[in-house]
Amino acid sequence: MKTDTANNYSRSLTRMFWPLSVRAKLIIIGGSIIAICSVSCKEDSADSPTSKDGTEVIFDSVKWRVKEEDNYPYRDQMVNALLYDNDLRTLNESAILDLLGAPDRRNEGYLYYTVNQTRLGFWPLHTKSLVVKFSADNNVEWIKLHE
Repeated sequence: MKTDTANNYSRSLTRMFWPLSVRAKLIIIGGSIIAICSVSCKEDSADSPTSKDGTEVIFDSVKWRVKEEDNYPYRDQMVNALLYDNDLRTLNESAILDLLGAPDRRNEGYLYYTVNQTRLGFWPLHTKSLVVKFSADNNVEWIKLHE
C-alpha cells in the first residue's frame, strides 16, 4: 500500500510540473521572438527625407545613391518622381546607370533598384523595387514599381 501511495504521489508531481516546463519553453520562445522583432525595428532618423509637411522629395541623384547599412533612406520618397518622369523614358541604359548608379540587381535587360525593404533580422519580409526594362536597342521600354 505504501508503494501505491508513493507511485500516486510521484505521478501527481509529474503531472503538476511537466506542463510548467512546456510553459517555460513557450515563454522563452515568445520572448525570443519579441526580442528579435524589437531589434529589427528602426526608429526614424532626425534627418528625414520628407519635407516638413510630409510631401515627396524631388529626385536628387546624389541622395538616390545614399545607402545607410542595408537601407536607402531617400528612395521611397523619390520613386514617384522617377516613375512619372517622361524624360527618363527617353534615356538609354548607360544614361540610366549614370543617373541612378549601379543597380542592386541586374538581369538580361532589366535593372532592379531596391527602394525599401522591411526585414526581420536578416530575413527580408517585404521589398519594394524600381524595375527598369530595356528594349533590344538599349532604350527604356518601361519603368515599374514591384512590391
